[in-house]
Amino acid sequence: MIGTFKKIWEFSGEERGNINKSVAVSFLNAVFHMFEIGAIYFVVMALANGDQDMKTVWISLAFMVISIIGNAVTSRFSKLQQTHAGYFMAADRRVSIGNRLKSVPMGFFNENSLGEVTGVCTTVLGNIENLVPMTLVNILGGFIGTIVFTAMILIFDWRIGLIAAAGIIVYLLVVSSMEKKSAVIAPNSQKSQTALVETVLEYVQGMGVIKSFNLSGRGDKNLQGALEYNRKSNLGMEQLMTPYTIFQELVLQVAGIGMMLAAVVFWINGTMTLVNALMVIIMSFLVFGQIKLFGMGISMLRLADSSIERTLQTEDMEQMDESGRALAVKKHDIVFDNVHFSYESKEILHGINLQIPDRTTTAVIGPSGSGKTTLC
Repeated sequence: MIGTFKKIWEFSGEERGNINKSVAVSFLNAVFHMFEIGAIYFVVMALANGDQDMKTVWISLAFMVISIIGNAVTSRFSKLQQTHAGYFMAADRRVSIGNRLKSVPMGFFNENSLGEVTGVCTTVLGNIENLVPMTLVNILGGFIGTIVFTAMILIFDWRIGLIAAAGIIVYLLVVSSMEKKSAVIAPNSQKSQTALVETVLEYVQGMGVIKSFNLSGRGDKNLQGALEYNRKSNLGMEQLMTPYTIFQELVLQVAGIGMMLAAVVFWINGTMTLVNALMVIIMSFLVFGQIKLFGMGISMLRLADSSIERTLQTEDMEQMDESGRALAVKKHDIVFDNVHFSYESKEILHGINLQIPDRTTTAVIGPSGSGKTTLC
């Protein structure tokens, strides 16, 4: 996981500052949630003590207003920073790939289809644009928020805090196991998505030929295969993740119930005040919200990692050597000496020997498919 974090951090480049701001604001968002709990605490304390003073009402109202306004402002700022970071991270990489395509050898386009590059620039970088900033903010912000809320529970009662901490630890173990499983299947899902874009693009570009030769319905075998491959890979990922997701939710539900039961027992045996018991029951519904953000970020981490890896592979194109020295050609004859040439596994030219003298005209003739265009 640390290696993935490092890769994402390096990939974010100049947008790292915006991601840092978003994470910091997420921490403030968790703090403003604490004001909401503070408002509830004053109300519960007043009800338990039979206090009908309007002072309690105004204090609770002030805390709620601060919480609502603070959450709204911090959420808006955090989303804006995430959107800015995601958009420009993807845009910069698209420009980088475009610039590198200008100086790759022509053989690259024989071995790498246009659809594959298009898939990276659209679907793969689209995943990065939407996933990477959100993943980092959810993981880091959710982790910080979880610490804040756990510390608050410890203030009310350390025993309840241990129950909450135990639930969080089990939850993290489940998330870790899910992340390891997803490492196996996420690259295949990413590959199927790229293959689908490649096949669809090829199919659309060849539509004119298909219609000209009345081949509608015959040439879509590859397209149907790509669609089925994509369906199976995505369905396989969902089938793998669903049991883990259910178990994660079950763990948090059991921990919440444990907190409520413990609060009731402690109040009955006199080791916890009624106010604190009621607050623990209320907080059992709120405390695990931040850790869910963390788990959501971890579940998206592997897909973000595979998308980045795929983009980096595309960027790692062989570049033409543009630093060579200028040569003064004294003779401009064109000479082929036992030349062979193939398109993939199909050989077109077989041992061609040819000499065309400078300042002469040569006609290349032959039947269709004999290799005239390839020779020229």
